[in-house]
This record gives sequence, structure tokens and C-alpha cells, in this order.
Amino acid sequence: MAETSQVSPEISSQANADGRPVYEVGFHLLPSIPEEGLGAVVEKIRTLLGKAEIIAEGFPAKMTLAYTIERAHTGKRDKFTQSYFGWIKFVVEDRSNTQALQESLRTMPEVLRFLVIETTREDAKEAPRRAVFSSDRLEGETIKKPVAAEKGGEVSQAELDKSIEALTG
Repeated sequence: MAETSQVSPEISSQANADGRPVYEVGFHLLPSIPEEGLGAVVEKIRTLLGKAEIIAEGFPAKMTLAYTIERAHTGKRDKFTQSYFGWIKFVVEDRSNTQALQESLRTMPEVLRFLVIETTREDAKEAPRRAVFSSDRLEGETIKKPVAAEKGGEVSQAELDKSIEALTG
């Protein structure tokens, strides 16, 4: 299940000053792979890249999938709701190398799904975005922890009537 995204030559040459195309491969690995074995599978994928220059990569981390993926595996149809997702961004000399990469990934039994796209050369480690809370009502105030109401104690009828009058009046 591979797809390649084509970028027009004008955009590609502007984005990559040296003229070499930049690609990214994202892959889901089977959740049945033990965590100790992930490094070996990633190394297999890196060797498939051959002489490509690796710009950045994200080591596979376990995640819950948005939907169940069915795949014929070991003679029956298995259903997967989790996988290890990782990615590698790389530069190649020749665009035809990506076709060979796709064919090799398609035959790897450890790979559940993958996608190869053409992208731009940019720093993958941008500063994380932070949520900003804004409100006119709380301008300049510090949000305080709510104070628990006092427990127990008797209230006289006069104090109770006075409180009700203040609320309704």
C-alpha cells in the first residue's frame, strides 16, 4: 500500500538547493515484534536505502491505530489495532531508487503499511507548539486552586434568611 507524491520540478528545485530529491518514508511495523527487535528491523530498512543520505529519522514508537488494519499473515487474516510507527527522511541521487525501496518494503513481513513521499529539506526538530490560554475575564490574575467549603457547624435561622435574601434580592 504505497503511494508516492509528485512535486513539480520548479518547487522541488527551489526547495532543494543541491538539486537532489528529498523523500520521507513512514512505516508501521507489526506490534508482535519485540521491542528489542525493533532496532534490527529499522537497520534492515536503512540498508534498503543504500547510499541515500539520511537527514533525520524517528525511531518506531508503539501507537494505537485510528482503525483496524487486516492483513493476510501466517496463512490467516490477522487484525491489528496497534503498531510501531517510525519514519526516515533521506536524499537520493536518482528518483528511480524509490521504486526499488517500495518493492523491497512491500515484501518485508515485518512492515504492516508504509508510505514514501517526496518532501523538502527542512529541520524535523522544530520547537514544540504550546497551548496559549487567553481570556479578558482573567487578565492579569493568577488562577488559584479552589478552596474547599468548611464542613459542619450550625447556622441560625436569621443567618440563613439573610443569605437567601442576598441571593434573591
